[in-house]
Amino acid sequence: MDKSEVLTNRQKMTFGEYLVLADIGTVEKEIPELVTELSRPFECCGVRVPETLNDITFGQLTRLQGMGNGVQLFFEPCRAVLGVTDEAVLAERAIVVIALASWVSREITRINKLFATTRVAPTSEELNAGVETLDFGPFGLVDYFAIRMGMTDHGAVEHVPWVRVYQCLKIDADKTKYERRLRKVYEEKK
Repeated sequence: MDKSEVLTNRQKMTFGEYLVLADIGTVEKEIPELVTELSRPFECCGVRVPETLNDITFGQLTRLQGMGNGVQLFFEPCRAVLGVTDEAVLAERAIVVIALASWVSREITRINKLFATTRVAPTSEELNAGVETLDFGPFGLVDYFAIRMGMTDHGAVEHVPWVRVYQCLKIDADKTKYERRLRKVYEEKK
């Protein structure tokens, strides 16, 4: 049986049925290989899927970034992006849930790459001083944004669009790079 036949035979299977079959080992091994080929579904669980994740909040983004592995890779995108229940996910066609999870994973990778561009390489002096000990993870990012925006409630940051947090990081990184270049120009003048 070729991959297209496997996919055709499983088109109507619900995600709940897929999980049962996967648990007892009767789902063909080709299906996981197909997920990278699946594109964003138009709709999942009766909810239209956005074209990008650019409009989700920072809270939704952190939920998706921290979803771990296993079945949460399928349920959490449906909860965080579409706001649907686990029961709705179990009743949806497996191929749609798998396609959504695959697309969300690609979107999260894209967003993480954007955030990575806001990192400023530390100077040798900063490395000698132990700058690497100042990585406070997601809480540090929430704290940074709250302080930068004059917010007293860290929880409020969860409701901010992630794009706004990214833009602030990018602006600050660009300023830091400029200030370093300017200092170097002044040093060379002396």
